[in-house]
Amino acid sequence: MLLNQTDAASASVTEELSDRELLQRFEVERDEAAFAAVIRRHGPMVLRVGQRVLDRREDAEDVFQATFLVLAKKAGTVTWRESIGTWLHEAAQRLAREVRRNRARRQAREARRETSPEGDALAEVTSRELLTILDDEMASLPEDLRAPLLLCCLEGMSSDEAANQLGCSPSTVKRRLRQARELLQARLARRGVALSVTALATLLALGTATAKVPAALVTATTRAATQFVSGIPLASGLVSTAGLALTRHLLPIIGIKAKILVGLLVMGGLIGAGATFYGFGKDADAESPAIAAALPEEGRDVREVARVAKPSVLATVETTLRTSGPQIRQYAFDGNPLSCYASANNPSAADHFTLLFDKPVAVKSVGVQTGYPNDSWILTAGQLEVSADGVVFEPLAGFKGGLARGNAGGRKLVAVRVHPEAQTHPLVIREFTIDSDLPVAVFRQPVEFAVDVTAAPEMAAWANRTAQTCERAYPMICDELAAEGFRPPSLIPFVIRRDASGLVGVSGGRIIASSGYFEANPHDVGAVVYATSHVVQAYRGKSRPGWLVNGIADYIRFFKFEPGAIEPPNPLTARYDGDSRETAAFLAYLVATYDSSLVRRLNEALRNGQYTDDIWVSLTKKSLRELGDEWHRSLRR
Repeated sequence: MLLNQTDAASASVTEELSDRELLQRFEVERDEAAFAAVIRRHGPMVLRVGQRVLDRREDAEDVFQATFLVLAKKAGTVTWRESIGTWLHEAAQRLAREVRRNRARRQAREARRETSPEGDALAEVTSRELLTILDDEMASLPEDLRAPLLLCCLEGMSSDEAANQLGCSPSTVKRRLRQARELLQARLARRGVALSVTALATLLALGTATAKVPAALVTATTRAATQFVSGIPLASGLVSTAGLALTRHLLPIIGIKAKILVGLLVMGGLIGAGATFYGFGKDADAESPAIAAALPEEGRDVREVARVAKPSVLATVETTLRTSGPQIRQYAFDGNPLSCYASANNPSAADHFTLLFDKPVAVKSVGVQTGYPNDSWILTAGQLEVSADGVVFEPLAGFKGGLARGNAGGRKLVAVRVHPEAQTHPLVIREFTIDSDLPVAVFRQPVEFAVDVTAAPEMAAWANRTAQTCERAYPMICDELAAEGFRPPSLIPFVIRRDASGLVGVSGGRIIASSGYFEANPHDVGAVVYATSHVVQAYRGKSRPGWLVNGIADYIRFFKFEPGAIEPPNPLTARYDGDSRETAAFLAYLVATYDSSLVRRLNEALRNGQYTDDIWVSLTKKSLRELGDEWHRSLRR
């Protein structure tokens, strides 16, 4: 559909659609009117971001076009939110800074005559630096606060319009706007920029008048996007040489390579087996460190596959059967048909293998494939059963040739299970498949805590509940401790002993917990999560500071697993390298102030044996001592 053929009625319809719906139209139908609607909706904000960072309007327009061309190319490869404003803001900001860095490097190499600032040149530079600080802090705001701030303050939407874009109520938008402004004010104050509410509003709106997108730029970018994604050579004059070079330099790193890598991982059966995807960024860094990081996380294909956040229901495995070695229970529902659960013993008619959902789900159909990929040890007799309450089960389908599949008719269910008849071999379950209105999430980081209560049988119920809690937390722990080439363990022995030397500890990849302590303190599950982090860390060598290793584990516990469980450190006695809880609070401050990926990057350096105190300068531009002093000052406020 060509833009100049779209009538007013069609344009009105597209303006009412969400960003996600517009991108779907563009991807499926190559609807130029839909993509133009996205540009009209967010283009002024994207152009303004470029103008804030760059002093030449031509450079800002190059960033504008590159941002939307990358968006067009990725329209069908990413799961988008209803509004993509935050993605565009972060992408444009990072691309603009890359252009500025490149220009500064070129200018530094050129011999040029020094001139004195004339007119308001100095004021313009100061203003631009202030806006850079503002954009830095905006980018670090939580997504639910950043989105309404961008839509209302930078794009000029009303609360009702922003609510329609974000899929929430106007009162929610107003509340989040207030929280966003307060948090932004506090973070700016920490950087020496004290602004009143009025001054902050003025600064947010700065540049609105000059950021009007010319109609010719909208038209050229829309048509270039259509030709670009269709593989057609771009018509002359649609995109500048610099804008096209910026786009083409970016896409091979964050697009094509990512798709190839994901395809290889899927074919090799590695996704379901718990492969770690974060190493992709390192390959990109080898070519261009700045460009490799030029897109926000929502637009990175590899991380999108591994960590896409969709509304879904979680599940838990319950079974009467013991696990055979590394063929853990969660492999039965991990999205990978090449991984399998296997029981340690032959099943009887009294056994079962159950997936229990966190809440009722309208299920259309359920299927289960048993046996190994070579079709050995398939289940030849038994039932696939379903339950609406988790107590009473009824047959849905019988097993034939190792497979059972049944139509659940949209019934609300809370559990599905395999109920075998007696077999002469172990039960092997290759994969459950569940088609439901609200997806049931597969286990993306399969793990099993192998409970051993031989020395303390009275602790069995507590140990099994705690194991399930830790299995739920495991994907989060692995996300925080991800590194290139690292594959976290999928089987963790969890031993409860009366003679444990401490409350809970780690030895040889095993978690050993004191029965006496946890019998008296059954709610202190966070201590086991802390130990789990140590199992995943498993750093080798001696050049790793213990205060930081333990601090990262407590950061995961107290700021990811159970936030708010501890009081702020005492500013009179706190040390960044003191108690591990104080180190955790120090790291949380740095994550909120400087870099949301700081803990992951520290972890990767520790794992690779590359940690030195110089890393703090590379991550924050400040020494460890300077950061410690800054943190102390924040505690006294």
